[in-house]
Amino acid sequence: MKKKILFFHYDLKGGGAERVLINLLQHLDLDKYDVTLYTIFGAGPHRNSVPKGVKFKYLFRYEFYGFNQIMKLLPPRFWHKLLIKEEYDIEIGYLENAPTRIVSACPNKGTKKVGWLHIEINDRDTMFIGYRNEQEMLECFNELDHLVFVAQRTRECFERLFPEIKVPMSVIHNVNDFDRIYRLAEEDAPIELSPNELNLCAVNKLTKLKGFHRLVEACSRLKQDGLMEGVNIFILGRGNEKFALKSAIDKAGLNNHIKLLGFDPNPYRYVSKMDMFVCTSYREGYSTAVTESIALGVPVFTTDCSGMEEILENGKYGMIVPNEDDAIYEGLKDLLTHREKIKQYADAIAQAPRMITQRLVDGYEKFFDSL
Repeated sequence: MKKKILFFHYDLKGGGAERVLINLLQHLDLDKYDVTLYTIFGAGPHRNSVPKGVKFKYLFRYEFYGFNQIMKLLPPRFWHKLLIKEEYDIEIGYLENAPTRIVSACPNKGTKKVGWLHIEINDRDTMFIGYRNEQEMLECFNELDHLVFVAQRTRECFERLFPEIKVPMSVIHNVNDFDRIYRLAEEDAPIELSPNELNLCAVNKLTKLKGFHRLVEACSRLKQDGLMEGVNIFILGRGNEKFALKSAIDKAGLNNHIKLLGFDPNPYRYVSKMDMFVCTSYREGYSTAVTESIALGVPVFTTDCSGMEEILENGKYGMIVPNEDDAIYEGLKDLLTHREKIKQYADAIAQAPRMITQRLVDGYEKFFDSL
């Protein structure tokens, strides 16, 4: 008998959590597992990437304003009864808000309920967004049989903030489809790059949480220092901060240095040609984009977020700076002044073992079998 597993997620947009979930589904042994993916909203660029052997269901095709407020009005048990008709051996809320809230209400005693946390939590209030209040959130999490975190710091922060949650916990890193990444990286990028210039890039959602405005502010200061000559930064992604970022870039006179390229389903053809990858996020879980950059041999400049020390091996493969505006400026200033450091990071990555997807998938299957 195959073990029946349900992955319950929010949507299939172009974010990191969605991408690593699709990567996992594409590599799970479907001769061993009967897998269903259920999303609240069905539309998104990853929808066509759901493997044929995975059953795909959704509640609404498109996201609409006000759903989160509607969802919180009704208890988790209502949503679970409405949405999840079959019985599963394992139900996974693959995001810490609505999906975990709903999975926690599973009434079947034979079902193992798992919550999957992708972000670093530094204040208690952050966790209550998808719940009616603090009490409901604590009750939902304590109904789970297991909590999985994508990075060690993500787990440590959660345990420190919520000592009253007494649930078994594990750390399992995200799955990346490295063979696909290496293959797509060979394609030509539709941009012109000069070998005499320094080319950097960033790939992320254009939201406040990802801190792109801090990158623009730092580059504005670096321009005043005379350090932006011959420096290009390419930003791939879409989000509600697009127009605010464009306005900030225009105002700082950085149009010749920072280019907003929009969303591209193949960011690897850009990243692989860069001298460095940049992440200025306020918070990450275990960054898919940073992991992929290292896999492609491109060193990283990043703020100190959850997972970065693990991915960069404590700064061996790139520079990790304090998660502060001034630190971003100072760190980039150091790299632009001493550009040989970028090559040293790249040389260190070249000596690292090639990343293999199956090793990561084996960890997931071992976890599922243990439940």
